[in-house]
Amino acid sequence: MPGAPLRPMGTGRVREPLPGRGVRFSLQTRILLVVLVCVVVPLLLMGAYLLEQTEAVLAAKAREAVANHLHRRADALDAWVQERMREGKSWSGSFIVYEGVESLQRTGTDAARVRQDITGYLEFVIGHYQVYESLFVVDLQGRVLASTREEELEPWALDLLRRRKPNGIVSPLRRSGRLGRPTLLVLYEIQPRADRAAEATGGRGAKVIGYFVGRIDPGAFEAQLRGTSVETEPDFWLLDEKGRILIQKGRLAEEPGLKPFPAPMPDAGDPAEPREAALADLGLTVYGLRKLAEPLQGYVAATVPAAGAYRPLEESRARLVKAGVPAVLVIFALAFVLARGMLRPILLLSEGAQRVSAGDLDVHLPVRGRDELADLTSAFNDMARRVRESRDELAQAASALARTNDQLEQAKERFRAQAITDALTGLFNRRHFEDTLDEQIERASAEGWPLSLLLLDLDHFKQYNDRWGHTEGDAELRRVAALVQRTVRSTDIAFRYGGEELAVLLPSCAKDQAVGVAEKVRLAVGSGTQRPSRFGARTTVSVGVATFPEDGRVARGLVDTADAALYQAKALGRDRVVAAGGPAGDGPAHDERATG
Repeated sequence: MPGAPLRPMGTGRVREPLPGRGVRFSLQTRILLVVLVCVVVPLLLMGAYLLEQTEAVLAAKAREAVANHLHRRADALDAWVQERMREGKSWSGSFIVYEGVESLQRTGTDAARVRQDITGYLEFVIGHYQVYESLFVVDLQGRVLASTREEELEPWALDLLRRRKPNGIVSPLRRSGRLGRPTLLVLYEIQPRADRAAEATGGRGAKVIGYFVGRIDPGAFEAQLRGTSVETEPDFWLLDEKGRILIQKGRLAEEPGLKPFPAPMPDAGDPAEPREAALADLGLTVYGLRKLAEPLQGYVAATVPAAGAYRPLEESRARLVKAGVPAVLVIFALAFVLARGMLRPILLLSEGAQRVSAGDLDVHLPVRGRDELADLTSAFNDMARRVRESRDELAQAASALARTNDQLEQAKERFRAQAITDALTGLFNRRHFEDTLDEQIERASAEGWPLSLLLLDLDHFKQYNDRWGHTEGDAELRRVAALVQRTVRSTDIAFRYGGEELAVLLPSCAKDQAVGVAEKVRLAVGSGTQRPSRFGARTTVSVGVATFPEDGRVARGLVDTADAALYQAKALGRDRVVAAGGPAGDGPAHDERATG
């Protein structure tokens, strides 16, 4: 309630001020003394006004400098690209190039010699032009006919070939999957001389027989937008038509066209004058944009950090401080002496709070003075002590809870295993079989795989139990289950279907493969060590085979089909494999009939 004294948590008494002699100065009084001492406020206001005027002048100067640099650099880049286009036009019209491409399209031509001639010409050209990392010639389908090195036209470049432009094409700066880095291509149509002349005089459209391609060296392209060592020169960026970054501060972006420029693109008709704004990842920046002409298109951007643009402002501030230091030195010294005693306890409390927030609760701060800060330090020490005690209690409770959780998880795993496992054979039980069959059918249907099912039944097992007893019968059933588990594939899943019946699911297994697996199981069971049955023969199994989807598209249908095949195996004399919709597998030589 208002006016009530504050009590430390966990205690029943009011904390009294620490005893001591002399006048007690509160923290509020000390702060007022510091404020009164700082009579330099008028001087600071005057300096702020002068600096504001200087900042306005520097801002106008910075925008003008960005506009000038941007204008010169954009014009230089346009001229550089136009020069590459003129080179492509000249080289594509070379007699060696267009005659060679025409020759390769005719039958009976010595293709190896022609390609060698074209390659020699390309190597001669590239030796005098270091701005290209390779030159090559492709046909209309983009297949490389000759090149200065092993080359392949990127898929996105093939789309450019469909845009027939007699004046050539400069590709967007795109990442090449083959080279693992960004690349830039200049493509120019190769035309026969007669067709080229006809088009130049306004005749019919020239026939195109191929394309001359120049892959520009990334370093040479970067150099067109790379800044100098002059601090006042801006950083240059190249953007595509949508304002996505291709070159960032004179360096090729790892993924050109992926990241947008942090400033909005100018609208149509906007003169895009340089401006100042806070840009993401750049901070306060003076920037400008200029749209490039054909064929490169996109934008050139120039950015100057505000810290660099306003460096003279910072220098003015430094001079102002230097001039005012003699006047305020005494005042600052007095303020320092007065504030040091006040701030020392606050710094200790701050350090203590940081240690507590980092998890170090073994903190005890010295209590000095006779003011509110001393009371606060004592309360902080009490709080740290109580938090330490609570931490120890929580650690003990958490340890006990962790042990209980481990025990519960272990019990949960045991119960889950018991719920899906047959206790006698160790195989999965029928309930798990039904759940697994639904899942496997759904997966096989989604992925287009076959799924086969084996149903096995021990022949004359009732008579075996009658002769040797149920204990021996259980042992024999376990032996057969173990043989089945070892014989089938590691990806197959075995179940005890009920009584002396077993089931096996074979994912991704066609019917003929499933019949082979069933035969291996039948032979393994019949050849193992075992007691003779009532009829004098060894224990055998009959197997029915069905496959999804041809023998059933749902679980119940697939089981019924496999069960019908199993009964057919019984009817044919047992100890055999019968596939649904097909003939019976190998069985014993005699035709033993079912007796029940």
